[in-house]
Amino acid sequence: MQNKLILLSILLLGTLTLAAQGSGSSKSKSKDRFREKDDRRYPVKIDNPANLNQPGTDYAPVIYDNGILFVSARGKKGPKSDRTGETFEAHYLSTFDRAGNLVAATKFEFNASKKSDFHEGPVAFTRDFKTAFVTRNNNDDGVLRGGKNGKSSMKIYQMSYGFPDWTPPIDLPFNSDDYSCMHPSLSVDEKWLFFASDMPGGSGGFDLYAVERLGENQWGEPINLGPGINTEKQDLFPFMSQYGSLFFASNGRSNSLGGMDIYFVNNPLNKEDEKEVVNLGEPFNTPDDEYSFITDPDGHTGYFASNRKQNNYGKTDIYYFSAPRGLEGTGKPETNRAKISVIDDKTGLPLQGAEIRIFQPTDDGFISGNNDFYDFDYEPDPDRPDVFTFKLVRKDAKDMGKPDLYANAEGYAQTDFTRYRNYLVMVSAKGYTSRDRFMVVDSDDELNLSFKMKEAPPCLRAGGVVLTTEHNTRIANASIRFEHRATGAIETARTTRNGEFDVCLSKDGEWIAKVELKGFRAETYRVNASRGNAAYDEIRLKPLTEGLTVAETMPLANGLLEGSVFILDKIFYEKDKATLNQGAVRHLEAWLQHMSNYPEMEIEITAHTDVRGDEQMNMVLTEVRAKNAKTYLVAKGINEARIKAVGKGETQPRNHCVESAECSDEEHQQNNRLEIKIKRLGPPKT
Repeated sequence: MQNKLILLSILLLGTLTLAAQGSGSSKSKSKDRFREKDDRRYPVKIDNPANLNQPGTDYAPVIYDNGILFVSARGKKGPKSDRTGETFEAHYLSTFDRAGNLVAATKFEFNASKKSDFHEGPVAFTRDFKTAFVTRNNNDDGVLRGGKNGKSSMKIYQMSYGFPDWTPPIDLPFNSDDYSCMHPSLSVDEKWLFFASDMPGGSGGFDLYAVERLGENQWGEPINLGPGINTEKQDLFPFMSQYGSLFFASNGRSNSLGGMDIYFVNNPLNKEDEKEVVNLGEPFNTPDDEYSFITDPDGHTGYFASNRKQNNYGKTDIYYFSAPRGLEGTGKPETNRAKISVIDDKTGLPLQGAEIRIFQPTDDGFISGNNDFYDFDYEPDPDRPDVFTFKLVRKDAKDMGKPDLYANAEGYAQTDFTRYRNYLVMVSAKGYTSRDRFMVVDSDDELNLSFKMKEAPPCLRAGGVVLTTEHNTRIANASIRFEHRATGAIETARTTRNGEFDVCLSKDGEWIAKVELKGFRAETYRVNASRGNAAYDEIRLKPLTEGLTVAETMPLANGLLEGSVFILDKIFYEKDKATLNQGAVRHLEAWLQHMSNYPEMEIEITAHTDVRGDEQMNMVLTEVRAKNAKTYLVAKGINEARIKAVGKGETQPRNHCVESAECSDEEHQQNNRLEIKIKRLGPPKT
């Protein structure tokens, strides 16, 4: 029992003293049952992700953009709580890599300039991640405040993100110095905020409440969710799923497996007296404590916290679950039927067989879905041949894999879009220019999307691949100059990192193509361009130096030379933040391939900022950013001795934006970057 009380005081973030509770039955007016057992063919699986948990307390996960934000007391430095002996709880962020695995977590600060240390607690975000509701100790500009009993309560503070940082926290009107409000969660339409509170008039300890968002910084009166959900003991950690089921933790229900258990109830705002409250049962709940449960939008995967003793890393760990068929008895996401029509822009005739691909954009411009939207490439700087810009390139539709839908004989296809999600619909058809449309599904109206396709401009396509003569090594960044024999017209192309090129020639007839790259002998060949006949050629270049081995030829061919510097494009850090966004993760994944192909490669990662902000703080910030990038690569299996991490602060801007210059936000952002320099290459894998 003593351990239970200690854990519960941790859940309440050290500000509350639990009153002794009677051992009588709950006063809840509800029908309690256990979740139905899983189909043996599709069992629920529980895993403890090592990259999330460390010794100590980890809990309160929430989905944040491309990762999981959570609360942890893992800090090794700084003031400690007298109650727990751990450092004050803070937020940490672990991002997903391209395979969907979580990488090592880094500290996340909403307000880097906050003036004192206090507990940071559970968070809720709006769908665009631009507004956050954060649990914190009651404070006034960093100074802790107490209520009538002299103790500091917990409050929910609202913050908004607007470049370059989060706004100062706003104390919500239903908070109080004399009782606590905490553990926020938003409904899918973002009209209701659910939370836990011990305000007067509840059923016992902490009850669950909902408050309506009436407008910008306008709120209704909190509504107690009633005796069908709340008990005379502790009801905490509400999570409102996107499919209408409210999950929460309670130690006051008659069918508990012990300690805090996780429950769910559908339609929690329904005013009927009797509600069916379902205990998730095993393997979620145990005789120990489970709480802070969340799921993905479809309810097939999610996370929760537990202090169970098996397979744990610390006092309390965050566990991952997968439920292939969802959780029996929960609600279903609301959907809108959508009709997607595809017609010829000139004739209005339907385009049967048009390919339709559906993606879900993320906040930083990246795309998730059934197909991979991006490939990566790198281009040399025309003024500095040893410097490359490493970038993500949107693929052609033909390279994106199988479409999600095809237009039928009448030129349309039907599908369902889940409400309150963003989508990018891309349509392509042979002989037409691809089109795409961004859309937000935020009402219950049926959707009708019409794509009028324009014929693609004439294209006499010429492509091919450039390789070395002896070893078949593909040659990146070779330049190809096409000259039309009859008119002297010029077209140019460049090979990608895979040695491939693709160009549209403007005139039919014979062209003379010249292929060049430093370190190789130039080659010329003829191309006969004609309509309906795509030319494809294999061109081989001979190194200037005779008798080179594969290991000696590859660096010449792919540009990975000792001393080469690669600028990682689209690494747009938020001001005063060191966490990796999805852009950084995608770029670093490409470097994992290089470092795997060259087992002895050693690199130096250098982080830079723009000139805004304090000079010394910028230096520290870049040191942390470089270290985080190194941590990611090490977590993926690269020996840390092969990576040096360096911070340069604001000392080396890549453009004219020095201290005295007037620059736009976009120009300043170009200086917030990572650069990777190859210090040692070594031989490639055999």
